[in-house]
Amino acid sequence: MKKHHLNILLFLIPLFLLGILNLFTPHKPAISQLENRTLKTKPLFTTEKLFSGEYFQEYEEYFADNFIFREKFVDISGKIKDLWRLPGKDKVTIVLNEGANVAAIQNKETSHGENDTSKTDTPSQTNNNDRKNEMTDKKNRTNIEGRVLVFNDCAMEIHTYNAEASKYYADFINQFQENLPNNKIKVYSLIAPTQIEFITESKYKNLSSPQKETIAYVNKHLGPQIIPVDAYQALQQNIDQYIYFRSDHHWTALGAYYAYTAFMETKSEKPLPIEQYKVKKVTPYLGSLYSTTLSQKIRENPDTVFLYQPLLKHEYIVYYENPIKIDLLDMRHAENKNKYGIFLGGDHPWGKITTEIKNGKKIIIIKDSYANAFVPFLLPHYEEIYIVDPRQFNLDIFTFIKENGIQEVLFLNYVLVTDNNGFTDLLRQMSNLP
Repeated sequence: MKKHHLNILLFLIPLFLLGILNLFTPHKPAISQLENRTLKTKPLFTTEKLFSGEYFQEYEEYFADNFIFREKFVDISGKIKDLWRLPGKDKVTIVLNEGANVAAIQNKETSHGENDTSKTDTPSQTNNNDRKNEMTDKKNRTNIEGRVLVFNDCAMEIHTYNAEASKYYADFINQFQENLPNNKIKVYSLIAPTQIEFITESKYKNLSSPQKETIAYVNKHLGPQIIPVDAYQALQQNIDQYIYFRSDHHWTALGAYYAYTAFMETKSEKPLPIEQYKVKKVTPYLGSLYSTTLSQKIRENPDTVFLYQPLLKHEYIVYYENPIKIDLLDMRHAENKNKYGIFLGGDHPWGKITTEIKNGKKIIIIKDSYANAFVPFLLPHYEEIYIVDPRQFNLDIFTFIKENGIQEVLFLNYVLVTDNNGFTDLLRQMSNLP
């Protein structure tokens, strides 16, 4: 009996001590460097939350995110997951992934920083108070769970074909085009395939729905005024090159370059040869899918970020409460965990690039973060380039296009936005379309 009591004490005492230490540890990190995400903050107490049970649910999430030695436990968990891989020559596992590419990577600058510029060329903002209330709805819609395949030292998101969501996305683009200020504005649609589509091991590739068929299905439902861009073939022809990260769900800048060549060919324009660019590299990089999987194999073989330096003089301004001038390739992110944030400085509500090319051409890219590595290649072709992230944009998009005299619209998003309605719902909210 005494031995039984001793076992109970040996189990309870460490838990009690950890609880006390956790309670009295004053300085807890706000960001998990290992998982590359913001940790939960202490919830605000209200009687409404108390009686609904929401307060205790939020506090449980806060406690789990801020437990003492949490980073160590998460690291150990990742090592244990590696031991669970399927047996055989190939090291394979499947991991659940929350959020996918619907939630934006927040990179909000201060309103009064040293990079502030005067408020010029800012279109009138709609006084839409409902949008602030809708942000809660947007946030709720971003909790979309996907799956990630870890194959040897590479992590890849698994695509799930959804005919209804694919048509919903195409229908939105059609409706968007119909609401443009004039019918002379050209609208392009580029859906980026992901790495899993091009792996040669069919037993693992078949875990993901065929992306070529999904893209074709979307294109089939686009109206005759919408011009599809075939980036798929350009990427497939160069799959032996380093066009996708192994630790991140994005393409590399080289992959984005091949998509750019497809866009130029669609427009019957000549792309600039890649050899004209000076290249800078940043290493090591462990991206979003490493943060999801914490795979030791990926950690041992980190990625390199290759940066193709812009060829033209330009000015790049992003807009929050105040406009802020930043670098197109923002090297402040080179020291951060999220080095993909170098491209465009991450995701912002909207930005404007003004180049020295005086040809009067203006384009707007409505996009997810796949476009961030793509946009810099457009500089030789346009006088003004506007970049809009529907996850954060709060202006009237059609007024914005009219006021700025924009002649081309490019929707550039990766194929997983068709897995569900979440991202298209954000596009509809941004556009005030039903």
